[in-house]
Amino acid sequence: MKLWLKIYLFSLILLVLTLNLAGFILIQKLHNNLLEKEVDKCLSEQKSVASQLRINSLYMQKIYSDTNYDINLLLGTLMDEYNNSTNREPGQHGDTEILDSKDNILFSDMKFPVSNEKEELENLSVGKINYIIRTVDYKQYLYVSSLVNVYNSQVKVHYAKDISSIYVERMNQYTLFMKLDVLICSLFAVFMFFISRLITKPINTLIASTQKISQGQYSERVKIKSKDEFNMLSNNFNVMAQTIEDKINELEMSNIEKETFINNLTHELKTPLTSIIGYANLIRTSKYNEELFFEASDYIYKEGKRLEQIAFKMMDLIYAKTQEIKLIPERIMPIVLEVKKSVSVKLKDKDIDLIIEGEDCILNMDKDLIKMALCNLIENAIKASENNSKINLKVSNLNDKTIIFVRDSGSGISKEHLDKIWQPFYVVDKARSRKSNGAGIGLSICKKIAEVHKADIKINSELGKGTEVNITFTN
Repeated sequence: MKLWLKIYLFSLILLVLTLNLAGFILIQKLHNNLLEKEVDKCLSEQKSVASQLRINSLYMQKIYSDTNYDINLLLGTLMDEYNNSTNREPGQHGDTEILDSKDNILFSDMKFPVSNEKEELENLSVGKINYIIRTVDYKQYLYVSSLVNVYNSQVKVHYAKDISSIYVERMNQYTLFMKLDVLICSLFAVFMFFISRLITKPINTLIASTQKISQGQYSERVKIKSKDEFNMLSNNFNVMAQTIEDKINELEMSNIEKETFINNLTHELKTPLTSIIGYANLIRTSKYNEELFFEASDYIYKEGKRLEQIAFKMMDLIYAKTQEIKLIPERIMPIVLEVKKSVSVKLKDKDIDLIIEGEDCILNMDKDLIKMALCNLIENAIKASENNSKINLKVSNLNDKTIIFVRDSGSGISKEHLDKIWQPFYVVDKARSRKSNGAGIGLSICKKIAEVHKADIKINSELGKGTEVNITFTN
């Protein structure tokens, strides 16, 4: 069952139950109050009849004390006296009958239907009043009885009044309430139908968006304009969707990078391995020839050194990616001097002068990683530079930032290659790279080291004029 339908049915059922229960209690309460007032009124009237009958009987007894009297006649006279003294408006007072101890009727002006049930006349005593509500011919009557001493005799004063109007009024109230109940519930049902659909409309929007995202449309976003919880929910959903999209894109890029990495690694390993196997097989299957033997072994040695270089670079790359790095304050100039000493042999081979400039400063760093990055940058500069040239390494402090520049005046890099040089195994000049045992991993290691130090690495180059790489650290 859909949420809007649950809200609709629950609200409607709750309204029907509460409204009907409240109406029933209210009408019944009003009915009981009216009935209680009418009973009190009838009891008062019956007491008045009995009191007047007793008082008048005492008065008449003094007048007829020495004569014989007819009780029926005297009771009729007494009741006539009472009726004459009472304002007998129609419907305001009940009817009375007087019975003897054997329930024989001595006087009666009763106009109501006679009932054979007279429990109210049983077990009467002076000062005690019995009353009962009885339904006769589909009407309700209130019967009140008491025992009164009249002319040295005890008679039963039986009082009755039609109170069916109270029950008719209750039925009329129920009828009116049912009509109002049907009208109110109908209006509420129609109104709540549209309200429940309107309230849950944002949920349908969310469902549609989740379905699109599940189908691969990760750029889908929810647009809900409201000032309630749905607005907060849609904002959180959009943040979640953006996070998912970023993670998916990151995974896709990672997969592409891994695939490219594996393809390039396979390609880089395939060529030297093929040459090594080929020359080894040539030596193994050919007759000894000193010139051929020297040429083959020299090629095997060079290709082996190339494989060794690739293995070392791979280890550096893995270390930069997976090692948990703890940065500590270190002076930069001693590290720069260690780097110069490490590459001194390669500098001497091409008679290149490494010029170091700048002031010493303290940076939060991993000393080994920074040394690895600078060595890679200088080695790349050496490979790109001609003999008898210069390479500049400069440390500059500016606006709470420390920048390390590595600049050469070598062959440079064309613009179409600048965006790709950070990829592992990507080389601009494959022939020069193979000649110098390069694997195209150095710049990718430098980029990863910069990311570890939350630094920014950039490269500017112009073909035939040289290359400048700068690493910017935020102090």
